[in-house]
Amino acid sequence: MYFTIDVDGDSGRRRSMATTHHDVMIRLSRVAVVALAVLATACGSSRSAGPTPLPTPAAPPAAAKPVPAAAPNVAPPVPHPFAYLPGVYRYEIRNDAVVTAQGTDRADTIATRAVVTYRITPRDSGLLGIEGTVDSFAVVNSRGSSPMTAGLPFTLTALPNGTLHAPPAADSAGVCTTPLGAVVSASRELLVSFPIALAPGTQWTDSLVTTTCRGTLPVVARSERRSQATWVAVPADWSRRVNDVAFEITRTSTTSIAGEGRAAGRQVALSGTGEGNSALYVDPELGVLLGAVGNSSTRLIVDSGTQRQEFVQTVRQRVTLLH
Repeated sequence: MYFTIDVDGDSGRRRSMATTHHDVMIRLSRVAVVALAVLATACGSSRSAGPTPLPTPAAPPAAAKPVPAAAPNVAPPVPHPFAYLPGVYRYEIRNDAVVTAQGTDRADTIATRAVVTYRITPRDSGLLGIEGTVDSFAVVNSRGSSPMTAGLPFTLTALPNGTLHAPPAADSAGVCTTPLGAVVSASRELLVSFPIALAPGTQWTDSLVTTTCRGTLPVVARSERRSQATWVAVPADWSRRVNDVAFEITRTSTTSIAGEGRAAGRQVALSGTGEGNSALYVDPELGVLLGAVGNSSTRLIVDSGTQRQEFVQTVRQRVTLLH
């Protein structure tokens, strides 16, 4: 089953994905600026002329695993379905990425910081209405810094457990019309779904097919994920008080991606494979995501028909609920 999301209420700018929701770490690591750095480097590389078939990229290097949290002294709550509570939640999302062009000495470091606000309101239908805003977005790379437009809105409709709800529709590349469209797309996906009641040791697996963006290129990503819940003492970076406790959701993901479109005036094909590890901290009583940390590694091949270049992108991400 697939669903669509309207950006700014514009039904012409849609994307579709599986109703099992996205791994926040994998999706958010694909910030547009990282993709633009890859494409700019690819289009400037010097390769032999003549179209060549696009190979399957080799497996990426293993993504580092987050450090497990400590065991708490407080007993976990009785298992019950997770539900987001109404309220206003503001998050800081930081990504530190390194993009390396294979076979060359070219590499770029890219740091991004976004602040995103979510306003969750219950509806008579039993669904949640979510109004979001990318309040600010800034990029720092090897060549300097560049703050971008703030105040970008988006809307969602979701089940109480975070599963997005909308009618079926076909894939669309409309969300990729601008680089900032990809930032909005990534911000929407901070709402993580929990398909089963959380309890210590609970495990689940899911797979998904999504249309996302690498810069202005629409890319289809196919992912397999494995998740496990553990009752833990919340690490200091995300704790709200002394002896704070919550569920830690550890996830591993493997992803393959493929897409094509125009970039820098050229027709470009992109393929790749990636893997990621993440830890998300969730308070089931307050119905809120406290934060997350994760690492991902993706190997990409960008082919313009006459030029082809392979890249490795590694990303470290931190998501923090602002008080």
